[in-house]
Amino acid sequence: MKTLKKINKIALLTTLVLFLTVYLGLLAQIPLGIIQVISAIYLTIKMYHKLGYAKRHLCNYWIVTITELILVYWLFCNFQETYDAIKLLIMLVFPMSIAIYFYIIMKKIVEEYNHEINIQNNRSYEP
Repeated sequence: MKTLKKINKIALLTTLVLFLTVYLGLLAQIPLGIIQVISAIYLTIKMYHKLGYAKRHLCNYWIVTITELILVYWLFCNFQETYDAIKLLIMLVFPMSIAIYFYIIMKKIVEEYNHEINIQNNRSYEP
């Protein structure tokens, strides 16, 4: 779990730094998105029924992520001549907001998971 957190942190920070040049930042969003979706699948499978926080926030994450994918598809299929501000929001601001949200909830899930592991370990060592 700690490795998953480190990989996501590196990917997120790299993407944010690469946004100094917008083009490289947009390209860096692709591997960041792949890493975060794979991480979210893993967390959903492993933690969904174990932690209440994980269940609530992973549901929110999946709803927002799928909505974003639908918006991107809808934008490019139906509105090819839209304003640049709308494209900027859908292609840049929303995905990075989702990425930051996912990193925050993943960090909290890892902390809660480690806390649960520590409690279980302390119980097993009691006489």
